Amino acid sequence: MRTLLLLALLGLPACSGGTPAAEAESNAAEPAPVHTKTVLSDVYHVDTIYKSMRGPWSQKQVYLDDPSKPELLWITGYQTRIVDAKTDKRIGPDFMCHANLDFDVDQYYSDFKTDHGLSGRVFTLSQGQQHIEFPSAWGIPFLSTEPLELTTQVLNLNIPDPNMDVQHQVTIEYVKDSELTSPMKPLFQGAVEGFKSLEGEGLVYGVSDPSMEKHGAGCAVGASAIKGDVDYDTFGRKFTAHWVVQPGREVTRTDVTKFLNLQFDTKVHYIAVHLHPYAESLTLIDKTTGKTVYKADVVNDKDKVGLAKVPFYSSDEGTPVYEDHEYELVSVYNNTTDEPVDSMAVMYLYMEDPSWEKPDMSQIAPVTPDESKAHAAGNPSAGKAADAPGM
Repeated sequence: MRTLLLLALLGLPACSGGTPAAEAESNAAEPAPVHTKTVLSDVYHVDTIYKSMRGPWSQKQVYLDDPSKPELLWITGYQTRIVDAKTDKRIGPDFMCHANLDFDVDQYYSDFKTDHGLSGRVFTLSQGQQHIEFPSAWGIPFLSTEPLELTTQVLNLNIPDPNMDVQHQVTIEYVKDSELTSPMKPLFQGAVEGFKSLEGEGLVYGVSDPSMEKHGAGCAVGASAIKGDVDYDTFGRKFTAHWVVQPGREVTRTDVTKFLNLQFDTKVHYIAVHLHPYAESLTLIDKTTGKTVYKADVVNDKDKVGLAKVPFYSSDEGTPVYEDHEYELVSVYNNTTDEPVDSMAVMYLYMEDPSWEKPDMSQIAPVTPDESKAHAAGNPSAGKAADAPGM
């Protein structure tokens, strides 16, 4: 009443419906609808202990949308859950090894103009993080005509005599460029990972004659967790990204500048982390400045073997990374058992791509049903134990 009286004295009209803030909110553009593609993996029969990368696995080809209708899409999220194959009921993460989503690098380069290197990986989810969602208005550009390859695998670290049929239920979230009310901002993924040398102390992956002054300590000597699991660098030297941690605490440092391979200064807007049980932390350090880019402190399960929580980084503002800086990845494991355990240490960085250009969609050819079937027929289907594709 006092407000209305004051307005009358000033000769101003009373507001007839809502505040200016409410009016502004009501006039704001609606966000584009989020579409989802859900895929069920093959059925996995779990009847024994399966350590990491040793359980049943399968691969499937996925098109996000109708490949016969070329359209620009933006991948904004990814999640997986383990479900009972008979009841579709969600099960806890005990059987969660990983769910990888990959693409064909050559086809991506032919469809999009961009100036950075590509690994062929879109996402990896593993125990401790089973859902990724980018900050609003950020996404990975992709075409409806590009096939994706989904690889899922299960493990079992705790139940001695199970008898269960389980599946991965994977959901990919995306928006259509044609439905946007405001522009999306392009992300690309760059992965950095820890390595052990299988040949000698002090070697740096991909560097022929590492300068201790520039690169610091090289890779320590280690042993592969799976026999024959070897990564060769460009000089033919043997390394492993899946190594054995002996009982006790272990700190592993890896120069990852070569892996990051930045072609320009940019910002990181999302970081996902892949680690194995008994991990304590994973840290990416800018060696040029001495500052930490990101540190993930891991929470292990207390009453069983497994990762309860692996943190992630998400920011619309982002954290800067630089083309001419040196970077180091530091993993810390604390093996509290009396036996060796396996380990990995990977950080997936999703960075802004300032070089990306929107393609001319009129030049993109549709995929015929026969071509789609041929792609699917060319994929390996399933396997078990050590023949599983690597991370």
